[in-house]
Amino acid sequence: MTNQNTWTLDSNELYRQKRRAQNTAFYLNPKPADVVLDVGCGEGFVTSHFLKASLVVGLDTSKSLLLIAKEKSKQSNTDFVCADATALPLKKTAFDKVTILEVLEHLPKEKQKKLCQEVDRVLKEIGILIVSIPYKEQITYPSSSNRGKSTSPPWGHLCSMDEDKVTRLLPNHYTRTASCHLPNMELLSLSRIFRRLPLKPWLIINNLLGKLRKGYWITLKYKKEKTT
Repeated sequence: MTNQNTWTLDSNELYRQKRRAQNTAFYLNPKPADVVLDVGCGEGFVTSHFLKASLVVGLDTSKSLLLIAKEKSKQSNTDFVCADATALPLKKTAFDKVTILEVLEHLPKEKQKKLCQEVDRVLKEIGILIVSIPYKEQITYPSSSNRGKSTSPPWGHLCSMDEDKVTRLLPNHYTRTASCHLPNMELLSLSRIFRRLPLKPWLIINNLLGKLRKGYWITLKYKKEKTT
């Protein structure tokens, strides 16, 4: 899988990624007292939308992408860690809010479960978890008969996900409190008229479009309830 640097995308694609980042920040709602963890932060584009928090930690396995993230996010309230999300080198209940954005579909099922266990360990009670996934994606594999060519699925997506599969990965003390659907091809939202819309009406329209059309992303918001 080729790593994508969102910061260098063309104007239309960058706008689309910006809206998706704004969507995540809207549901995460980072506040000045929050400590936030962005799992699989990549080059830190979405992470840069969480800076209202007191501390934002981005975590990824790619050293090259983290170098870009550090270059783009020089604020004193950001930190970046190179580590495997299935073995987080972070203290128990250290974070008020956590995001897992388009990570789960890249992992086999056993690692999905381990990642969610680790996130549960570092997230405080009454904490907020935001998960985004491609919704009910049809995973296709290139023919293995193509010698010398990769037989991995496009973009490295190994699992087709939906809200029920995500919920089953989490411990029972998580309650889903909100969800938002974004169309796979935001043709209307990329038009000049829709670009002028404030975030909330843009989200409402795209959520409706996402529910009507096949193939879209879904953002899920969970609350970790008290366990004692």
